[in-house]
Amino acid sequence: MTTDLLAVTPEIIQRYNRPGPRYTSYPTVPVWSEGYFSEDYAACLQKEGLNEKPISLYLHIPFCRQLCTFCGCNKNITNNQDIVERYLDALDQEIAGVAKLLGVRKKIAQVHFGGGTPTYLNHSQLRRVVEMIHSCFDVQEDGEWALEADPRVTTNKQLELLYELGFRRISFGVQDLDPAIQQAINRNQTVEQSWRTLETARNLGYKSINMDLIYGLPLQTRQSFRKTLEEVYKMRPDRLAIYSFAYLPGMFKTHKRAIREKDLPSPEEKIAIYLETIRFLDEAGYVMIGMDHYALPTDELALAAKNRTLHRNFMGYTTLHNMAQIGVGVSAISDFGDSYWQNTKEIDQYMNEATEKKLIPRKGMILDEEDLLRRDLIETLMCHGEISITDFETRYKIIFQDHFSQAWKKLEQFKQEGLVKLSLEKIELTPVGILFTRNLAMPFDRYLEESANQHFSKTV
Repeated sequence: MTTDLLAVTPEIIQRYNRPGPRYTSYPTVPVWSEGYFSEDYAACLQKEGLNEKPISLYLHIPFCRQLCTFCGCNKNITNNQDIVERYLDALDQEIAGVAKLLGVRKKIAQVHFGGGTPTYLNHSQLRRVVEMIHSCFDVQEDGEWALEADPRVTTNKQLELLYELGFRRISFGVQDLDPAIQQAINRNQTVEQSWRTLETARNLGYKSINMDLIYGLPLQTRQSFRKTLEEVYKMRPDRLAIYSFAYLPGMFKTHKRAIREKDLPSPEEKIAIYLETIRFLDEAGYVMIGMDHYALPTDELALAAKNRTLHRNFMGYTTLHNMAQIGVGVSAISDFGDSYWQNTKEIDQYMNEATEKKLIPRKGMILDEEDLLRRDLIETLMCHGEISITDFETRYKIIFQDHFSQAWKKLEQFKQEGLVKLSLEKIELTPVGILFTRNLAMPFDRYLEESANQHFSKTV
């Protein structure tokens, strides 16, 4: 991989570094319909109740004690415990309402706490949320329990409790270890805090530890991020997620108010940081997973990528597949395989409605056969870097080049750039093309022009 990156020039990256979807779903959220989808959502839950397969449950905990100015997540900055307790009351009602509509005690294979900061919750609150789940569902003994954690507020006692409650996977938000950069994003997280939480989790027996980093933050340079990578390498997390910072002052008030554009790395510097990161992690022995994830060779993600059993959903790359993902909490998203639903993003509205036992997603989409075909194709490209044309023609009864004639023309242009290899049997991304996976998926997106006015992050 390192040798192949010599072919990546700043000119190529500049040419393809354009706004585009991350494809955690297809069709993407901007083209979903807005409205009141109580009846449609209820029908999907009732249908899922007839399915014998287990489900995945995502819980959104939106609370944070302090605002990180880079963040684009749905969050609520508060020290008011009354609001937190009221939110948990609403969450309790929503979980019970979902279980009631399912009609049976479904088995759960995966639980994920996201945020916000799930470890904002105190011990009794964490226990309460886990008890909500156990009271309504049957949890598989070998189920996967994961959460996101902020090393600044996550205590050793919390990590002990969470392990006791069944969590075995944890993702620590680090972003960057340089104090000046931490200050620039209002985070102020020390290297010692990151070390402490990681070592505590490892000593307790958590089987998979991930760290999130971000490149392109204010004041970042290639040299400064290299120092962060060197320190993280000493920590040796099982997985790394390294995201490109999307500066979107038109979408996020904190970007406009608190981040100065002149402090951001130049496009050339950001590209250099990106390429240096890939080279460093390759030499450090990490396997590149899809676009922006890395894992040690013995990690389940790396093995799944090797065995072609890797999948992708709203929580990133995963080894689990073919089950409904039900999201609870403000802004949470549900994926039933042939439909998507998203809860309201307004916390007061969510709490009022959920407390009154109303389940009213505000965005949704039911997929048709063409959507399902294109979603399968895009996910396959995102996960495996290649598409078996023969396989898709057999499964979907199509002639590939006829069905995707416009996309094929664009792929031929990518071929001229050395990003793909094309044949009658296969589309295969080259090592350089893997860096532009999102760009190479975009020709298959039938809604891209419709969502062109949306604020997408750049693809590099």
